[in-house]
Amino acid sequence: MADWNLPTDDMNCPLPVLVLGVGNILLSDEGAGIRVIEELQRQPLPDGVEVVDGATRAMELVEIIRGRTKVIIVDAVAGSAEPGAIFRFGPAQLAELKEMSVSVHDIGVHQAISLLRLIGELPGDITFYGIQPGSLALHEGLTPRVASAAEKIVGLVLDDLKKLTKG
Repeated sequence: MADWNLPTDDMNCPLPVLVLGVGNILLSDEGAGIRVIEELQRQPLPDGVEVVDGATRAMELVEIIRGRTKVIIVDAVAGSAEPGAIFRFGPAQLAELKEMSVSVHDIGVHQAISLLRLIGELPGDITFYGIQPGSLALHEGLTPRVASAAEKIVGLVLDDLKKLTKG
């Protein structure tokens, strides 16, 4: 029997929409997801949206994603394309994305999604944006083509968020 009078702590309730960037800014283009998040944090966003720099926080991703209705994940992915190519995936393409990932944290993202699916807490709406890296050298900063792609993804994510508020 459920106890409907349990106290709630609104501070622990996640916002319904999450934009999560993952990556490692010390490995040049591997930090593309983080750079997108940094720019989104400077933008006015609709209510109910949380933007999170997931960096390489693999062990925390389940808790970061859990309880959301919409999740957008941005990362570097190796898809045998030209540097700066943009990929967009839904959860149905998750297996393909795992094969393409170049991230040092990729096991965490995929394991988090798989675990949430297994326990029945996978958000119903997940979008993955990936950018083909040009360099994974030890260097802070994106290559020019990847930086341009990151700017485009900022616009795509903002468009996605606008559609949510109109829907």
